[in-house]
Amino acid sequence: MAASGAVKMSSNGNNNVRNSKRQRELEYCEKLRLIDSELMSFYQYCQSAGFTEAEMAVICAPLLQTVRRSALRRMLSTVLCLAVLCAALYWLSTLATVRLHFSAIGRILLIKMLPLWDWRPLFYDSCLMNNPFYEGFRLSEEDCVSCEVLDHVDRLNKVSYDYLLDSYLNRDAPFIVTDAMDGWPVMSTDEFYFDNITQLYLKDDKLIETVPCILTTNLRTGSSDLLAFLKRIHNPAVDKWFVHWQNCDIHAVKALRKFYQRPYFLSNSVSPAHFNWVLMSSDYNTYNYKKVELDSGLIVLVQLRGSTVFKLIPHNPCNISCQELLGNLHEGEMLVFTNFMWTFEYYPGHRLDSVAILTETVWDDNMS
Repeated sequence: MAASGAVKMSSNGNNNVRNSKRQRELEYCEKLRLIDSELMSFYQYCQSAGFTEAEMAVICAPLLQTVRRSALRRMLSTVLCLAVLCAALYWLSTLATVRLHFSAIGRILLIKMLPLWDWRPLFYDSCLMNNPFYEGFRLSEEDCVSCEVLDHVDRLNKVSYDYLLDSYLNRDAPFIVTDAMDGWPVMSTDEFYFDNITQLYLKDDKLIETVPCILTTNLRTGSSDLLAFLKRIHNPAVDKWFVHWQNCDIHAVKALRKFYQRPYFLSNSVSPAHFNWVLMSSDYNTYNYKKVELDSGLIVLVQLRGSTVFKLIPHNPCNISCQELLGNLHEGEMLVFTNFMWTFEYYPGHRLDSVAILTETVWDDNMS
């Protein structure tokens, strides 16, 4: 009986709360109805009294100003709350753990959106919107005659710029120069290794803050920052990893130039590289190619240590009439090609640690 009484009292209490809330809502609606009725009565009285629209506007000006100020305060309050919320979210995103969770939640939401909107083409496109006034370089079937007879990448030495221009570059034919790095100081330094590059970044205040445009690796550092990755591989216990990243910050581009020089076979009229990449790996044995998204231009891959297995794939529509070119770039060799025709993919050579630098240079066929 006591329990039954307690249940009844609880039920009555809930009903009282609901009734009280409903009563407040009715009172609020009744007040709005009365205010609306008073305003309509006042408007009708003004009309019957012969007031003009201008006179009625003057009479109602204080009320309108009050309403507008109230609406402005509500809007400012909403904007302020949103600004505080955005600032709080931004501050939280600077924390590595929170940023990792935000990234995971974002990926889950994007996956859930796939049935409604397939965003994958946008992810793989270099531009979110096509520029109708841009007329970039487009391959046609007629251009494919330059690659349809290519079945391998030539290895050359003691070559001249004019010879390479006529026989290879103007024909979009890739080639490897085996003696391009002879005499480079970096090649005669036995101690050159990952630490040379990691220390370059870790000891330079400007480079510490640099953010690569692209960074791809198999290591999970809890952050997409280059600094977090470099600190991770600085630990000798960490092995079986690969990374490639693109320097597009001008300070980082210039700093990395200490590890390579202008090849002897390039003319002084060819501008310095505007972007450069670092490709490194340690005991990473795989046969899966890694795609590198390159800008259009003259591409030079410099193999400082180890080796790199590469694949050059013709762009559409030449991928029908031309075959893929496979090769292995050894230490001290240099791969050169114009990527108007070719897409570049690679994987690190097995059983050896690998260090390579790739440069992108503005290239115009008319410069010859």
